[in-house]
Amino acid sequence: MKYAIQLSKLMKERGVAGTDLMRLTGHTAANISRLRQGKIRAVRFSTLFAICDFLDVSPGDIIIRIPDEEAEHLGKGVYLINMDGDEE
Repeated sequence: MKYAIQLSKLMKERGVAGTDLMRLTGHTAANISRLRQGKIRAVRFSTLFAICDFLDVSPGDIIIRIPDEEAEHLGKGVYLINMDGDEE
């Protein structure tokens, strides 16, 4: 099993821009981009919950668990979470 983040997909569905999350969380554009693409190793609960409240979703709507075979065919705006810390 793998984990993926579908924050970009949810943002697009709700018409939310990265700048909206920057204002909400106080993070930089680079950090929001890394979060949206699963290129982070941790996120504070306060940040995650603020984003959930803003998008009107639960954490399980943002971070999903998927079978390995589905990881090769992710939809647009859904990214595998990279826990190795290696940049792609």
